[in-house]
Amino acid sequence: MESSIMSVANGFNLKCTKAKVFRDKFGYVCATTKGSVRIQRPRAAYRIPQSNAYNALNAAISGILFQHEVKECLHDNGFAIDRFLISSQDVPYFRVDDDIYVACFAHSGSNITFTDSDAFLGVIAHVARMHHVLYKSNIGAAHPKKVKAGDDAAKSLAGLTLLRKKLLKAGKFSEFDMLFLRSYEKLAAHVVTIEDSNTRYICHNLLKEENIYIHDGEIILTNFNEAAPMHYLYDLAYVVKRYIKAMPKDIIPLNKILTTYIANCPNIEFDDALFRRILLYPDKFIKISNDYYSKKRSFAPNTYISRIGECLRTGETLAKL
Repeated sequence: MESSIMSVANGFNLKCTKAKVFRDKFGYVCATTKGSVRIQRPRAAYRIPQSNAYNALNAAISGILFQHEVKECLHDNGFAIDRFLISSQDVPYFRVDDDIYVACFAHSGSNITFTDSDAFLGVIAHVARMHHVLYKSNIGAAHPKKVKAGDDAAKSLAGLTLLRKKLLKAGKFSEFDMLFLRSYEKLAAHVVTIEDSNTRYICHNLLKEENIYIHDGEIILTNFNEAAPMHYLYDLAYVVKRYIKAMPKDIIPLNKILTTYIANCPNIEFDDALFRRILLYPDKFIKISNDYYSKKRSFAPNTYISRIGECLRTGETLAKL
């Protein structure tokens, strides 16, 4: 157990003993007189101008304050959210020297299962309402921003474009090279960039099953570590990709998913063509390819072949929806 966890619990005005503390994949869960509380060190999700401890700490604190503002906005509009507890320092975190911690109540509900199509449509409606509320909010634009995913991918893809030219010129391909070239032709065209004017939306960015609970029919969103001003289509595409990955038996037609979203987020002008490009955005393909070729491998491990093959199959499946 982290040696300071008990003092951190006290810093959040919580009473618990070591015997009532256990660790899960997110942090430390404490059984307290106020209920079950999870304490964790937040992961920095924002770009830091300079690589030093001072800037890292300030970036992490800015991220927490931003998440807190987002959560409070949603809570005020009737959403069930894992809100941050306020510490004895009167902020939504507790600072011990150069370490910071956050705490929130651990939910007792069960995780959403995306193989349940009705439940998934409920999630889509919930996400749409979340986007609608956050779009109308006055959350400050001065908070830290994530680099736009499309811009990041475009830079990474530039290196892969040069690599593709070298491979074609060499004319000798390994099994992985063949999969890379085939995937490149199908997926690279879907890298997109979106103007800053479109980042008035605030996205969750981690809308996967383990971050969405249901309790007595109510949907509860958790884990806002990656929340940031971004285009809403990235958030929507992320959750749809997770749904496809869950491999439901009777898949919902994409048009029905989009109709549900649009009906619950009336303040948008939905760009269907742009959404389909972002849905096919090859993030994993770029990451896996860069990782493989940066290691200058002379052979293709089965794990890399299966991963790049899955990227291609997923892209083909999504293109048919």
